[in-house]
Amino acid sequence: MLIARELELAALRIALRDSAAGRARTIFVEGAVGYGKTELLEALAVLSCEAGAIVLRATGMPSEESVPLGLVRQLVHSEALPTETKIWLERLLDEEEGSTGPGLPDGTAQGSGARMQKFWTALRTVARDRLVVIGVDDLQHADSTSLQYLLYIAGRSRTSRLLMVFTEALYYRQQDTGYRTELLRQPNFRRIRLEGLGPDAVARFLAQHQPRLPVDEETTEELYAVTRGNPLLLRALLEERGTVTGTSGDCPDPAPGETFAHAVLTCLDRSGPTAAKVADGLAVLGAATTLDLLSRLCRLPRTSAAQGLRALHAAGVVDACRFQHPAVSSQVLDGMDPEHRQQLHRRAATLLYADGAPASAVAPHLLALERIDEPWVVAVLCDAAEEALADDEDGVAVACLELAHRVCDEPDRRIEIKVRTSVILRRNHPAAAETAAEELLAAVREGRTPARYTTAIADLFLAHRRLEEAHEVLVGGARDAGDAMVPSGAGGSGRAVGGGVHTGPAAVAPERGTATALMTSIVERRYPWAESRMAGIPPQGREVRALPAPPGNEPPSVRVSQQPWRLLLGPWRGDFVTAAEEMLQRSALTDATMEPITSAIKCLLFSGQTKRARHWCDVLLRNTARRGAGGWHAMFAGLRAEVALAEGNPEEAERCIDAGLSRITEHKRSVLACGLIAVQVMAQTAMGKYEAGARKLNEPALQAVYASAYGLTYLRARGHYNLATNSLDAALDDFMAVGRTAQRWGLDQPVWVPWRSDLAEALLGTGEYKEAERLLLEQITRLDDANPRIHGISLRLLAEASAPGERLGLLTRAVAQLRLSGDRLELARALCDLGETHKRLGDPAQAAMASRRAWELARECGAEPLCARIRLAHGDDDWGARPEKTLVDTREAKLSDSEKRVAALAACGYTNRDISSQLYITVSTVEQHLTRVYRKLKIGGRQQLPIDLQFDLPETA
Repeated sequence: MLIARELELAALRIALRDSAAGRARTIFVEGAVGYGKTELLEALAVLSCEAGAIVLRATGMPSEESVPLGLVRQLVHSEALPTETKIWLERLLDEEEGSTGPGLPDGTAQGSGARMQKFWTALRTVARDRLVVIGVDDLQHADSTSLQYLLYIAGRSRTSRLLMVFTEALYYRQQDTGYRTELLRQPNFRRIRLEGLGPDAVARFLAQHQPRLPVDEETTEELYAVTRGNPLLLRALLEERGTVTGTSGDCPDPAPGETFAHAVLTCLDRSGPTAAKVADGLAVLGAATTLDLLSRLCRLPRTSAAQGLRALHAAGVVDACRFQHPAVSSQVLDGMDPEHRQQLHRRAATLLYADGAPASAVAPHLLALERIDEPWVVAVLCDAAEEALADDEDGVAVACLELAHRVCDEPDRRIEIKVRTSVILRRNHPAAAETAAEELLAAVREGRTPARYTTAIADLFLAHRRLEEAHEVLVGGARDAGDAMVPSGAGGSGRAVGGGVHTGPAAVAPERGTATALMTSIVERRYPWAESRMAGIPPQGREVRALPAPPGNEPPSVRVSQQPWRLLLGPWRGDFVTAAEEMLQRSALTDATMEPITSAIKCLLFSGQTKRARHWCDVLLRNTARRGAGGWHAMFAGLRAEVALAEGNPEEAERCIDAGLSRITEHKRSVLACGLIAVQVMAQTAMGKYEAGARKLNEPALQAVYASAYGLTYLRARGHYNLATNSLDAALDDFMAVGRTAQRWGLDQPVWVPWRSDLAEALLGTGEYKEAERLLLEQITRLDDANPRIHGISLRLLAEASAPGERLGLLTRAVAQLRLSGDRLELARALCDLGETHKRLGDPAQAAMASRRAWELARECGAEPLCARIRLAHGDDDWGARPEKTLVDTREAKLSDSEKRVAALAACGYTNRDISSQLYITVSTVEQHLTRVYRKLKIGGRQQLPIDLQFDLPETA
């Protein structure tokens, strides 16, 4: 059923009636491809047959445009013609074709005219008895001889019972356009132009094809916007969504797909050669299309290009100078001859560059070419890469730089491009970024790198925490293979733990004085807030001297990483925590600020500001997720996991690592991924997920990870796994390897790598208490007041290494430090030890309270091994399985700050006298505060104090 064609059908009915009355009519139906011209002609044929007319049909075909009389022969071969008339007309056409056949001279105009007269006479004879209707579809493909016959008939049929209806595609370039003028001269001629369906007509169309579904206004408007009312495109879109028969239960999705794109290609193909050329140009130029540029690209006159655009616009496939949908453009490009497509892209790039178009407009055409030899190509591609980065299109930026690297013939410029490529790849492909850096390292080793690029290349490795390679680049010499950590599988005496977990590096090479100083200098430059801590105690009595660049000649990478700190701190180099906060507030995340931002978060984390570090990690995770920067997201996910571990939340740490690893595809091919896995193993070990940790550790690690800072984390994670699974010798090897490497690199600071407490814990397991005590005391001397977490851990382990009489005081101090740090898991461990100590000293009440607090914290943290230890210590397998007490909401109790301080200390196991000493108040005041706290919280005594009190203290506490 025709939709919204009532007026056109009425006009045809009137013409049919007039023609039947002896007033011949010639109707010319024109419209864009797909608008229903053929359907309208079919409808006329049905009406004519119902009226008893003889219907003669013909369809123009592009393949028959050069076949003389091809269209007229189709009319003659119609079954409706009387047999005698058909034979007579066929003989007449044979004579006409014979007079103009190949190898014969053209017939005279008089002879041709005579034959046309005879043809018309025979046709008029038939029309005396019955109405004759001639319907010709796609007249634009008619051969010239057939057009002459049709014009002759139209000009002599004014008083005959004849109706002639022709259809033609709009703006199609015909071989002979003179027939239009001849038709316009006829007084019985009428033109009918078909327009696209309006929104109301689209709604009717949908109602016809999906009668069981309601047609809402929003769907109608969306479908109209997609198809511009072209019935062919509308039907294709509905068929694509499976709703044409009305069997679908859902409203059609207006988004176009492959079927729709093929329908569009059909429209393009049938809109004429000019429209096809214009479509090719539109597909190549894309958003940069203008009429002037399009005409030059397609090498068409401006008027011809405009006509082609009008044809495509009339068909509803383009809007202004672009395709309605990218899928259509892709289909056009894919359907083009590859060589022709390359020519168009080359021509487009040249034209756009000559016109001064932005590099981002020129680059897509260069990327589509295999090669283009123009002196301006490299510069344009590099500019386009930076423009793409401004829109977070790092994939486009990398593609531009890789092409620039291939076509560039200047060695120095190629190195510069490769450096920039490696930097950008960190956003989403850290493994590829490392590969690019390794290619530059090979160039350094071969002496093909100018000195001015040394620091930039070293900075690439520093960004990946690959300190050994950075050192090699900076000193400019080949690295001695013995200087790096060597995995045991490559010749060491490694062990296997946990059912086959490989031990990896078992030893490191001797220290290098120059390397130590250089590594210290590197860390101080990138992490200036650690400067005073890094060189506080030179390893093995060796003097550590920084190696700064000469004044005024600092490498660009150093200037970039130091500048934000210098601007914020000024000449006094004061409060780094405040400076870190200000930097995070001011800095937008870019390639240049990535390192300063991560440095600022590390500053907050290592200064005990875990809440602020968590906040900024979450902000940056949302930022990177929105921008689609998977590599950056993984980096901040790793930092967020470190913060979670510092807060005693291994479950959250594991989730963060899973989220980070899901953002990068190269899980096993980058040191970043190995570093993330190491943090995950530490979290899994804390939760008792030993099988999961073993699976991770059994996966072969990259050789490069052992020469990176991530290698220290990896070895620590493996050491703690070995410690938890009672593989003490393997744990000792791992922790000692960490210590030797930290000293050699100048990273021997507990806030960075607390290897001494790790090693001491393993030594305690082997009964070497004196050595453990020495290491712990040495670690404590290296700490300052800004590190209560490491201080508390050290004190807890020191208590285990000390005489029984000293343990209570050390554990009490450890609990106080860990309470300040906010690490719930380490606090739970300290409380567990405190409970056991109270039990040994004959104080069961204090022991039970401390153990209960430890249990609650361990359960919240998901630390099943610690929960099991507490159950075993109390000989009660049902510990924790009993019905939970009603939770106390401390927020509704409205405790004063003083009451909170007293209650928090009481919840941690402090006696009233201890609290009095801690807060410098009388014991009586403590008792009064606790009495009010019990009343407000509606509890019976200190054993029911909620453990959360210690984490809700005012900032002045």
